[in-house]
Amino acid sequence: MTEPAPVAAGPVAPVLVHESDWLASRPFFYNLRTGAASHDINDVIDLDALEFDPEGFNDYLDFGFSVFERTPVRDVRLLRHSSRLWRDPDGSLRVEYLDDPAYPWLERRSTVSEVLELAGARINEAAGEAGDIVVPTSGGCDSRLINLLLRDRSRIRAFTYGVSDDPRRSAEAVKARELAHRLGLQWRLVPLGDFHEFLDDWDALFGVSTHAHGMYHMEFYRRILQWVPVGSALLSGACGEWFEGDDPEVRVIPTLRDPDDVYTVFRYGRLNADSTYSRFRSERLGAQRLLETEPRIRDEMLPRVFTVVRIRLTLLSYLLSVPAAFGLEPRAPFLDIDLAMRMLTLPDELREERRWLYRYFAESGVDLEGTALPVDNRNTLNYRGMRRRPLRPLDPGILREVVRPDYVRRVNLEVGTLGLTWEALWRLGWTPGFRRAVNVARRWGLTERRLDAYGAYLTLLPIEKLLRRRDDVARGRCGS
Repeated sequence: MTEPAPVAAGPVAPVLVHESDWLASRPFFYNLRTGAASHDINDVIDLDALEFDPEGFNDYLDFGFSVFERTPVRDVRLLRHSSRLWRDPDGSLRVEYLDDPAYPWLERRSTVSEVLELAGARINEAAGEAGDIVVPTSGGCDSRLINLLLRDRSRIRAFTYGVSDDPRRSAEAVKARELAHRLGLQWRLVPLGDFHEFLDDWDALFGVSTHAHGMYHMEFYRRILQWVPVGSALLSGACGEWFEGDDPEVRVIPTLRDPDDVYTVFRYGRLNADSTYSRFRSERLGAQRLLETEPRIRDEMLPRVFTVVRIRLTLLSYLLSVPAAFGLEPRAPFLDIDLAMRMLTLPDELREERRWLYRYFAESGVDLEGTALPVDNRNTLNYRGMRRRPLRPLDPGILREVVRPDYVRRVNLEVGTLGLTWEALWRLGWTPGFRRAVNVARRWGLTERRLDAYGAYLTLLPIEKLLRRRDDVARGRCGS
């Protein structure tokens, strides 16, 4: 009997590795050289062949996190929003850019009633049918709207941390306490201050994708687990602030003309370092490419809003990944494209200063802004952390490979003992009788520098830890 002829194997199809959502809300990394791919940047870095990417490294220093699809490490890339990562039959990785689903929304206008209806639906869907609902509550717009729209408030467990010297007087705590009183919520103030003990845990989660910023959330959620079970739903107001109302931040420069303008508009706060001290030279190609591929951000404000969120989610994704690491089940209803873009496309006059939202709060009896609450608006949380758990100095010898040692030494000095002087100057600026003198000193260039140094420290620390891991691997290989 004749054996049937073997059937020729057909072509091997590409394999989909990952598809990012419209914001890239959960960062995904891949190594072009090795083919490794993961949500964890530590999984895709080849320590045996570690090299730095000049463009990605300098952008990381200036922003404080990975941006423009690059990271500090050569060949390790960050997947863009609305993209698919494919593994081709030869094992190589390839990115497919999809159409941006946000832009069609800009042709329509939403109404407040449809925004509130959809917000209520999304928030209650995210809450599930039973069990505790953890809501980090600051008294701000995002968490206030979540608490207000949840149908079963008996399930809500609201938690707040205060950022002032006396956390009970912190604006966040005072407003949250008042909100809880008006809505009948179970509420607790969570004390913080020992968050520097989580620096290694932070590095294990985020590596060099972002600076070591959110350890206070690790302390926050560890303490919360005293009162709620693992597996509880957590509703985060992440990024709602940008979609809810007109953001003056994106209007600082009316027309974006060059990479410098991109840096001015899209950077985030003071938690970054300074690439002028880098060993690498770069040309800000990522910012230039953004202007070329997203031309509408040059002079249109609404596209800038979702671009801000996309850029910063490499950092702000910790608002979801940290509670998940502690066993909670985080959901972020404001990241849903239907809800986010409906808020973004409300009439301009309603989005200005979030008029639509404050009007709704007033109608619902939670107009905290119209109440004279005695609050302390000073944010001294980082000072508290540096006092309670002083930071060990960075190692200029290890970091000299990538940044100038004199810069590292200055950062160490201003975070350490000299920083106490800068902190004292900052506090005098809040003290009656000294404010005028401090303002004069500021005009002469004498300003608080400890927080800037703190931001640089937290940006450089993950780089130092990466270099130490590489050296440890090399020593282990030599000793085997």
